[in-house]
Amino acid sequence: MGKLDITIEICGMSGDGTIAAGGLLNTAMSRAGWSVLAFDSYPAEIRGFGRCVTRSRFGETKQIALEDSTDVLISLDDKQSLSRIPFLADDAVVLFDNKPSAHLAEGESIAAHVAPGMALYGAPFLDLASSASGSGKGRNLAALGALAAIYNLPLDYFREVIAAKFKSKGDRVVEANHKSFDAGWEYAREQFADRIRGIPIPGTAGEEPEKLLLSGNVAIAEGALAANVKSYFGYPITPATPIMEYLAGKLPERDGRVVQMEDEISAIGAVLGSFFAGTRAMTATSGPGFALMTELITHGVMSETPAVIVDAQRGGPATGLPTKTEQSDLLAAVFGGPGDSARIVIAPTDVTECYHYTAKSFRLAEKYQTPVIILTDFFLDNRVENLVRPTSRPGDIEDGNVYPAIADRWNYHRYRLTESGISPRALPGMEGYIFPATGLEHRQEGVPDFSPENHMVMSQKRRTKILSALADLESPVEYADPGRLDVGVISWGSSFGAALDAVNTAREQGLRVGALKVTTMYPYHAEEIRAFMSRCQEILIPELNLSGQLATLIGHLFPKDVIRLNMVTGIPIYPSVILVKIREIIGVQGR
Repeated sequence: MGKLDITIEICGMSGDGTIAAGGLLNTAMSRAGWSVLAFDSYPAEIRGFGRCVTRSRFGETKQIALEDSTDVLISLDDKQSLSRIPFLADDAVVLFDNKPSAHLAEGESIAAHVAPGMALYGAPFLDLASSASGSGKGRNLAALGALAAIYNLPLDYFREVIAAKFKSKGDRVVEANHKSFDAGWEYAREQFADRIRGIPIPGTAGEEPEKLLLSGNVAIAEGALAANVKSYFGYPITPATPIMEYLAGKLPERDGRVVQMEDEISAIGAVLGSFFAGTRAMTATSGPGFALMTELITHGVMSETPAVIVDAQRGGPATGLPTKTEQSDLLAAVFGGPGDSARIVIAPTDVTECYHYTAKSFRLAEKYQTPVIILTDFFLDNRVENLVRPTSRPGDIEDGNVYPAIADRWNYHRYRLTESGISPRALPGMEGYIFPATGLEHRQEGVPDFSPENHMVMSQKRRTKILSALADLESPVEYADPGRLDVGVISWGSSFGAALDAVNTAREQGLRVGALKVTTMYPYHAEEIRAFMSRCQEILIPELNLSGQLATLIGHLFPKDVIRLNMVTGIPIYPSVILVKIREIIGVQGR
């Protein structure tokens, strides 16, 4: 095949070991020196019956988006894999079990649907695994073995990751899985000897620092641990639950705790209470849970109490599509709640940023005495990238509290007016710094005051404080040549990788285009965004929501209507879709 950019899918029914096989493939390819970007999708039902798909893109350079076409499909269940046919490249390779356990009716075999230009490789995965190990459970390993043989992938990496995966189950299980893998490899080497393709191993293999495979959710949890979070209060909800599960195994080792609350309302209440007492805490939820948290989030705004909240977006509204991705909570995160309740909202675009932004969010919450919302989405939470282990950046995890001066003792005004809007914050137990804290409007000392003049002053104070946070929040990043641009693409969250991939391709085609990455959603850097827009003839904003929520938030900075590219398909947006739109705007035909 000879190219260092390949997308491999494994598709099967729940129970086929699809996700496990994908994980082994990703780890082996990472150890071989490839860049990895992978994403698993699975049914929403608790019982787990339905289609499972692992989708992995491997390349010599960092992969930032999934492609819309698949180069290799491994079918562990032909009925389920038929749905993947439309995504196959014209010259795709399809591996399938040519002796499945159950009879397939006419038209149900994937072999009947493969286009003439594709290459079909049939192997008896079930029989190979059963003969080699005494159990058909290893048919997914037999399929991986066949793949490794056809593409001449180094066996050592696969054998190492198989051993590591099953080590805890004992030597007999490791041996059985090795035998299943070897059986698939030997069969393919013999039966397809004249059809071996091969992929060149990246020249950097073994030269770079060891890379880890991290999901967005694990990176968020690790970022919180780096910031010395002490408590996690949460209620299970897809796709945020893995954060709680990971911290449940790690926090007790650090004298911390994970508490499963009765609902999301109590979870955010506990986070606010913990921060009020001076201890770092966090919670993570998704759209339905975030909606329940809204009142107490605005309580944090009014009482100027820190909080860290991850909103792992999924398809909505209501309970919507639990295992599908979407970016439709942006306006709810920024404006959701009664009154003018501005808070800090940030949105990482990749796994590394999930770590750094989470680690930094605790200091931001403390310094600006406000809830900080980290917006992710199912694709970003569940996707896996291989990267060098991230470490916290200088200053990110420091204590952000602004404490009162000794001179204020016994005459302490918790909400004292300052130029920045940030008032010194006392913690319970500090003698001489007692103050009331409620959700009611209040004067500087904290006493409720409902007068028009006071409400105006205190509302402005809270707004000034949030705007002053821009000094500590990430500025937009440009990916463009100097000078005028025909199209500027502005994107956020997990969709930015696809936007940048499309822009890079367009630039290679000689088009004058550029990209702007926005990660500070509120307060946003208006001047930097406006400066980029001023260089562009047209602005395109692709998003995974139907209304164009980022376009609504920042579109007024451009002198004419921005162009919205909105999708709510439940799957990540592909670079090709954005590229087609760029070319359409410029007036260039084709892709």
